[in-house]
Parts: sequence; C-alpha cells; structure tokens
Amino acid sequence: MNLSNTVNSTLGCVRIRVPQQYYCQPIFSRLISRYCLTINIAAAYLEAHINEDGWFDLEIQGSSQQVEAGLAYLKSLNIEIVQLNFKTISLERMENIQLLCLNRIATAEDLNAADGQSTRAKLQVCIPQNYRSSPVIAGLVSCYGLTVNIAGALLDDTTEKDGWFDLELWGNRQQIVSSWKYFKQLGLQIWL
Repeated sequence: MNLSNTVNSTLGCVRIRVPQQYYCQPIFSRLISRYCLTINIAAAYLEAHINEDGWFDLEIQGSSQQVEAGLAYLKSLNIEIVQLNFKTISLERMENIQLLCLNRIATAEDLNAADGQSTRAKLQVCIPQNYRSSPVIAGLVSCYGLTVNIAGALLDDTTEKDGWFDLELWGNRQQIVSSWKYFKQLGLQIWL
C-alpha cells in the first residue's frame, strides 16, 4: 500500500483475541492483502501448545472503509475485537507506520507466482526494541507478496524486551529468498 496516496487515513489501535482454531490460518496476511491495510503488531502472545486464546495489539492504518472492512472480516471469524482507539491522521503524520519495503514492492508476476504457494518456510524472527513501531511482518506481505501465518508470538506490551515471532511463509522460491534478504537488511536475527 502506498501510504502517500491514502486519503482520510485512519489509525486504529485494537486488541484482538484469536481462538486456537485460527492458529494455522494467515489472518494478518489476509487483512493486509485483501483490505490494503498496514498493520503493525505492537504486542502479542500466541502459544500453540497451550489451551488459551492468543491476543494481539494491532496498529491498523488505512482508509476508514478499509479499516471497517478489515474489522468486519475479523468479526466474521468470531475473533473478539476490543476497540482501544481510532483517530484520523493527517498525511504529514502517516510516516509513523510506513512499511519497510527496502526498495522492493511485489510485482503482479510475484503475486501470481505466490498464488500456487509452492514453497513453505518456517522460521523464528527476533523483533528488537527499535523495531517495535515498524510493521516488519506487514512488509513481507505488501512488499514481497508472501502469505504469512504467525504460529507463535511473544511481544510484551512494554518496550523493555525484544520479542519474537514463529512464522510460516508461503510463496515462490524467489519470494522466500527475498524475505531472508529483507530480514538481513533490517539486521534482524532469524532461526530456521
């Protein structure tokens, strides 16, 4: 999503509770690719091996219609949404949660190749304190055309500790390789 072209942008901060039945579904990828939203995960807890719902604090940016459609999608899945706050932001302030595309935007060819989801990679990525307000995972979807599922997450709501995400990535081989380069360019640690 090109933020400089967004009109009447809305920044919403919401907490969602994700039932275990959705742990293997790329919910955030769908919010980003289907509704053209930019999503930053500000805090999260998701542990696949315990009998609890996961939760995510999200910063969601897009037009008011895009945000409403994305929230309607979550509600259709019976994902509990707790509204924290919403505000309209000016174009001058939109750089607050800009994507970290590093000069790479998915082309139509990349996106078509990803439709077959021929390659799957599992990895763990560390999100250091200095990237807490950057939509790192959204960049994988918007900039590289990958489908991303978050299989586990620990990112506390304070900025004192680094966090981590267990990710499952689907796309063609080139998209997967590009994602590893993306993490390397950002200086993020990954474990395969």
